Amino acid sequence: MRIKGNGTSSFGGQGNRSGSERSERFRKAHRPGQKVRGTILEWRTDELAWVDIDGYGLLAQVSRSSPLGLERTFLIVRLTPEITLRELTDRPNGLNVVV
Repeated sequence: MRIKGNGTSSFGGQGNRSGSERSERFRKAHRPGQKVRGTILEWRTDELAWVDIDGYGLLAQVSRSSPLGLERTFLIVRLTPEITLRELTDRPNGLNVVV
């Protein structure tokens, strides 16, 4: 998932300049490998939604099965050149074996 922080879309009156400033503030406050929680605020398309992560409104690619207001967990993969997050799911990733 790539975060669109400086696109032409706007949310709450934020435009290109505030989008890039928002992205820079997010980069300074976070680091790769960090897990963060985000709340889905508004759908833009079938795959893109405005997500609030620690007070930063970011446009993100999110599973459409997630309803508005739902809090999701994301892993920060990288911060440059684009902010890239991976949506973490509650589903197990492997086998749980007890011997």
